[in-house]
Amino acid sequence: MNAFRKPQANSLYHAFTVRGEKRFSDGLNLLVSFTAGKLIDDASQTVTFLGEAGTKQDFYNRAAERSISAQDVSRRLVISGNYEIPIGRRKPFLSTLPGALDFVLGGWQLNGIASFQTGVPLKIANGPAGTNNTNLGSPGQRPNNNGQSGKLDNPTMERYFDTSIFSQAPNFTFGNTSRTSPDLRAPSQNNLDASIFKRFQATERMTFEFRAEAFDATNTPILNTPGIDVTNVGTFGIVTAKDNSRRQVQLALKLLF
Repeated sequence: MNAFRKPQANSLYHAFTVRGEKRFSDGLNLLVSFTAGKLIDDASQTVTFLGEAGTKQDFYNRAAERSISAQDVSRRLVISGNYEIPIGRRKPFLSTLPGALDFVLGGWQLNGIASFQTGVPLKIANGPAGTNNTNLGSPGQRPNNNGQSGKLDNPTMERYFDTSIFSQAPNFTFGNTSRTSPDLRAPSQNNLDASIFKRFQATERMTFEFRAEAFDATNTPILNTPGIDVTNVGTFGIVTAKDNSRRQVQLALKLLF
């Protein structure tokens, strides 16, 4: 009987988490969560649906596959909250507004979720997908590294890391580059989703709720992973596109009765 995705890998995860919460008072509720961690394994790929099957460079040396996981996010910060603007009737400010003005100015609420996280480690390739010069039947082969770090202090889209430290492994050899690069990561991801709500009391039993919501409210681009194929000089170490869609805004009107 053939098995699909046999359980033949090991992983180790260490993390530190901290959370702070301001429970709802004075119209404000705030939650801050931070996680710092490290995921180490000997078989992983970037997750898609179930995740690609892990490839081994040397079936007889599992220890050489141990590295930072391709799914590792070393730091993640999430801030969320909502705030009832204190203007209008039964509010601290302008509580004596005439009904018409309160209908327009009172009852607004702001909401937001901001997230910031590091990118996943890069997996430098020895050539296009499927390239294998070992002639040993191994599905994976890695390039060579000259012993230096490719991390740049001021990376750009045109030169995201120092490509000169990597070279294609010769035929019938294993490359000495680790399965993933511990000091080279895909671009970080920052995002803000925000919304504003407003309730209009039309009658005693009928209320309208207006909602304006923006996904990626700041229209911050998330850059694609740079080229990782050492043989493709036109894209190696270069970010050629962005990964997220543009800001999306939607409006809605709800009737409560």
